[in-house]
Amino acid sequence: MKGSTLASDKLSVVVRVDVDGEQIQIAATGRVTALSLQGLYPVVQRTRSLGGGLGVEMDLSKATIDQDALEQLQGYAALHAVPVRLAADFGNVTALPARSLQTANRAA
Repeated sequence: MKGSTLASDKLSVVVRVDVDGEQIQIAATGRVTALSLQGLYPVVQRTRSLGGGLGVEMDLSKATIDQDALEQLQGYAALHAVPVRLAADFGNVTALPARSLQTANRAA
């Protein structure tokens, strides 16, 4: 449903450029998993290369983030000097098992 605010497992990414041209923000909604990060990293790299030296920030404050994905993301952010914005109370970080484990359990 287009325009729906219902939570979704599907990761959705929007790239926003500050009107002053000083900051680019990659805002994600949905569920961030270790697997979906593999699709998010190239977006960050491409955005940084097209940004002409502008600062890039990942805003994940409206996304649900699996704990294992958060750990990978923190390492990536530190290595590539990309700030990551999370919800102030970390209420969007889940301790749910990875999607691959959930799928394996359903198949059993």
